Amino acid sequence: MIAEADVPRGTCLRLPAAAIDPNPTGRDEVVWAVAVYRDAAAGWAQLQAHACGPDGDCAAGWCFEARVLVSAIRANVDGAR
Repeated sequence: MIAEADVPRGTCLRLPAAAIDPNPTGRDEVVWAVAVYRDAAAGWAQLQAHACGPDGDCAAGWCFEARVLVSAIRANVDGAR
């Protein structure tokens, strides 16, 4: 399982649409991690991130929040995406 410490703040994550829940736009997303929390559902983690840019151009704590497949996060951290 992925832990918060496994994904440093500011890590760029390229997420396929099917790995994001909810995903109202139905499209792939590029986000920059703020925090990753383990989710009660096996295989998923709660992600807070910025979709506005690596420096958090929105001036909020985060502007993207969703459950994300751990395998998609892991692929980014391991350099496969």
